[in-house]
Amino acid sequence: MRPRSANEWRDFWRDGGEQELHAQLDEFAPYSVRIATLLGSNAPLRALVAELGRIRAHELAAPPDPARDEEVAARIYSWFESAALAR
Repeated sequence: MRPRSANEWRDFWRDGGEQELHAQLDEFAPYSVRIATLLGSNAPLRALVAELGRIRAHELAAPPDPARDEEVAARIYSWFESAALAR
């Protein structure tokens, strides 16, 4: 079941969610808290893609790479859906 309450989210995060997410993020790993906030707020996949694009542009100072952002976002979103259901 997907974490719904603040307590469920804290438990999920503490009990391995943080480490598992970090492993999914590749170049975005230093920004895991920003990504986790979106996941925890039930943001849609497109919001995750947009946030990765913002991180790429403003934090990493890298050229746009929408295909890469979509790939990473889809992997993260899929991981979160399956990890949240498994707990």
